Amino acid sequence: MKKMFGKNIVKSLLSAGTALSLCLLFACSNDNTVSSDSGADVLGGASVQETQGEQNVQDEPEDVVPDEENASAKSKSATASASENADVDEPKAPVDNYATCMESSACVDSMLTILFPDGIEGVDTARHEPDSVGVWHFYDPRGTHDNPDFAYGEMTDPRDGIVYKTTTIGGQVWMAENLNYFDIEGAPSAIKNDWCYWDKPENCESAGRLYTWKVAQRVCPEGWRLPTNEDWTALLTAVGADTLNPIAWKGANVLKSKSGWENAGSGTDDFGFTALPAGRKFSTRVQDGFTNHGCSAYMWSATEPDISAGADTLAFSLELNCSNENALVNTFKKTEGLSVRCVKE
Repeated sequence: MKKMFGKNIVKSLLSAGTALSLCLLFACSNDNTVSSDSGADVLGGASVQETQGEQNVQDEPEDVVPDEENASAKSKSATASASENADVDEPKAPVDNYATCMESSACVDSMLTILFPDGIEGVDTARHEPDSVGVWHFYDPRGTHDNPDFAYGEMTDPRDGIVYKTTTIGGQVWMAENLNYFDIEGAPSAIKNDWCYWDKPENCESAGRLYTWKVAQRVCPEGWRLPTNEDWTALLTAVGADTLNPIAWKGANVLKSKSGWENAGSGTDDFGFTALPAGRKFSTRVQDGFTNHGCSAYMWSATEPDISAGADTLAFSLELNCSNENALVNTFKKTEGLSVRCVKE
């Protein structure tokens, strides 16, 4: 049971594309290099605004991956600190991919030692699914993280009958929940352009769908629209956030739900906006999956960067994170899956 729980954690972290997962993968790989479409995609952080018409592509420096001798030494050191005086057999031969590593007990043990140097017995498994080590629960019923002290309004989407909570901030009426409208127009396409987290339909019920930017343009119901950067600026100004620079705003914790965020990063939800850390769908040249549930909220903007500079593959979004009280109005690739909050026209 303990080993199975560990394997599930490792699989979850690797599929999320985090930097830690990549480091762990290197310990079980023959490859000495890795490339990605952007630092944001691999690290699960905010993307960097594009300039000079260049797409946000960064190659990892060649010395990121330790050579085989250093990797072996670090693995032995980590194992020794986690289980003093215990003999752990190392793999007799290097493992060249993730699937093979999952079948190697020594490889999994090494990864778990790095993840949990004090052992996994202390992990709060009672509160979490096996594939999640965060505090966000998609299996929480819809509305679990609503502000019980706030008087929400409501609207009904005439297309599917879903009733959404609303809130009025600075004279604008916003949906107080992420949109969960199935894009019928895009359904016949062979190219997937909206998702439920982990491709589980029930996750859309609790946190809404994740849409590509193109689809986000058309999914708000009649009388509502995708917000622009001007709308996000008006919202942040109305709640008292202070601009630090053209991208970052300080004091956006008032927009986050009062529960559900990792790292004690939940907000005060003073205005009933009830932003949830629903994560995003990402893709790079080497990975494709879901990331940042429990820690980050990403909501599309209708605004694009200056297309004359060649940045037509990017669009803006509003991002909130569990590690701070800031909001970022920054760019992501249009093909990524982000949440949608509609504003009334």
